[in-house]
Amino acid sequence: MDEYKSLIDGLVERSSSTKAEWVKNGQFPNTTENEAINKVLSSLSSEQKNVIAALINNAKSSGIHDTLAYLSELQNLNNLKISINQEELPIEPFGTELNFDYAARQSGDEWPEL
Repeated sequence: MDEYKSLIDGLVERSSSTKAEWVKNGQFPNTTENEAINKVLSSLSSEQKNVIAALINNAKSSGIHDTLAYLSELQNLNNLKISINQEELPIEPFGTELNFDYAARQSGDEWPEL
């Protein structure tokens, strides 16, 4: 059970995007590839940068959520097994899918009691 919780909590910890922080700070790394992005960012207000940063973070979180939903579907329909340190993770130990547990933890909910 600890490995299951660790997987979900680790994904929650990785939900924030570095690129969103770059947007909020108004600059991507100063490279030729980022010149156009930095030009646009320099023209935005702090409020506009914060809105774009929130959109980026939401997109990343949504991608994690959708991936977990797909993995849950594979667990239930195709017998997918996920293991960490040679320990097979339980399937829906709280009666909810991986993506639900991720969303709940991301929202700040505590792990439910078994």
